[in-house]
Amino acid sequence: MVFLVLMVDSVVTGLFVPLSMLYLAASSGASLVRVGTLLSLAGLVSLPLPLWLGPLVDRLGPKPVVLGAQLLQAAGFLGYLVVRDDTGILLAAIVASLGQRAFWASAFTLVSNLSDRDPGGHPRERWFGIAGSLRAAGYGVGAVVAGAALSVKSGPVYRGAIGACAALLLVAAVLLEREVPKQVTLPVRADHEAPGAVAPDGRRGYRALWADRPYLALVGLNTAFALCNVMLSIAFPPFVERRLPEVTWAVGPLLAMNTVVQAVLQTTVVRLIRPLPRHRSLCLAGVLWAAWAGLTAGPLWLPRVLWVPCLTVAVLCYSAAQLVHSPVSNALSADAAPAGIRGRYIAVFQYSFAIATVVAPLLFSLLFEVSSAAPWATLAALALLTVPGMLVLAPRLPRSALMPAGADGWSGPPAPAQRRAERR
Repeated sequence: MVFLVLMVDSVVTGLFVPLSMLYLAASSGASLVRVGTLLSLAGLVSLPLPLWLGPLVDRLGPKPVVLGAQLLQAAGFLGYLVVRDDTGILLAAIVASLGQRAFWASAFTLVSNLSDRDPGGHPRERWFGIAGSLRAAGYGVGAVVAGAALSVKSGPVYRGAIGACAALLLVAAVLLEREVPKQVTLPVRADHEAPGAVAPDGRRGYRALWADRPYLALVGLNTAFALCNVMLSIAFPPFVERRLPEVTWAVGPLLAMNTVVQAVLQTTVVRLIRPLPRHRSLCLAGVLWAAWAGLTAGPLWLPRVLWVPCLTVAVLCYSAAQLVHSPVSNALSADAAPAGIRGRYIAVFQYSFAIATVVAPLLFSLLFEVSSAAPWATLAALALLTVPGMLVLAPRLPRSALMPAGADGWSGPPAPAQRRAERR
């Protein structure tokens, strides 16, 4: 059932994002620039929330936080239906953004805790792989419906789509409350610290996390991965439109192809990469993203007849990188965290995606002003740098996080003394 909740959230995202600025501008009379500014401001306001929610997830468990996040998002979308001025847009956007930030700060902890009950090898990759597949399918469905709504260009249709988003989130909240077991909630100690919340050196909570430099380095490296991840939707369409206008028609089909590939092949890719240690899988993702960036810039020097084939191979490289990175990075982030403060760790790990989302538009626009190839050359170099970065970082991460128990060629977790030494 948790997979259905994740899929619903992706459907809502795919449906709302393409409509958001047009709908809010039409309903309030504000310009697109003004609406975009208000939405960005709402996102910045919500940015610190995961730091507060991490301890809450560790104390109460992730389920109530995910449930509250769904209700907050639904309230924000209902607010969009009635707003008519800048203040109303900002307030509704803040509520919706807080809900979305809370969802991603807790949903992966919920998936991770549920995967603890799976006895097979590489259970986290399997669970995160299924989640990624359904999220891609959900986003694709939402995007198709949004495209149909945009083609109608009708205010009532836009309002109906926004109302549908609110209804879907409420249904997901009901399903979550009724169907997801409460056993995924971690017990609370009398001193209000979750089990395992104390590091070997006596640090508690966030003090343990801030002292865990290998994990913080993992968050930093994942920010580079996340930047590659978000650039397909942010940079690819304007690049093709501005520099390859003759094949602008191909952008939609190529993005649809990416969605289909991820939805269909995610579980297969998870099975294929099981023999690899997780850090080597992430190195593979870095190489694939570097190939994507290089091939995307390729048409700048190729004859026109090769543009679409080159872009097609580029997007397939992107899809392959995403299929590898998504389940492996989330599994690694969960297993590298102490169980009792996993909520804090995963909440901070999700900041890598939030930072990438904020940085990507500005980075692309600045580099694109320098030259058409500059964004892709920079992205390729950044992706390649993750390879030595992961190889250097891997020995400092817990062995059980790099190759979990039950995986091929793995003889079991290290002894407790070794784990304590590894955490240092």
